[in-house]
Amino acid sequence: MFKNINWIAVIIAVVLLEVLGFLWYGPVLGEAWSVAYRDSIGRDPDMSNLVVTQSLGVVNTLILVFGLAWVFARLGVNSLAGIGTAVAAWFFFNFTTMAIEYIYMGLAPNLVIINMGYQLLAYLVAGAVLGLMPGSARDS
Repeated sequence: MFKNINWIAVIIAVVLLEVLGFLWYGPVLGEAWSVAYRDSIGRDPDMSNLVVTQSLGVVNTLILVFGLAWVFARLGVNSLAGIGTAVAAWFFFNFTTMAIEYIYMGLAPNLVIINMGYQLLAYLVAGAVLGLMPGSARDS
């Protein structure tokens, strides 16, 4: 079931997404995200246990990338088709799930847009890595 997954591509994608997340929620949009979070939740983000939070984030990213790699292997996705497939997966599953946060939970639109933007970029990067790395998507 998992024999056609390029594990090197999975690890590379996870590392790239962690770097992207650091940049996105740090120097690029960190302040805007903190303000939007505070406006939505009514308090500052909890930074008291970053080791646990970051570790869980890495596990979550690994599950996401592994899931995409599994879908790519099952569908025989390779080359730049990986980007399109990843965007479709983002739209059908991630975008719609995150939209619920705005629709029903009343989160600030800026917070949702910042989070959705990161997720879209993450899917694009993972899709490119998984689709373009040799052996990442063979027929199963």
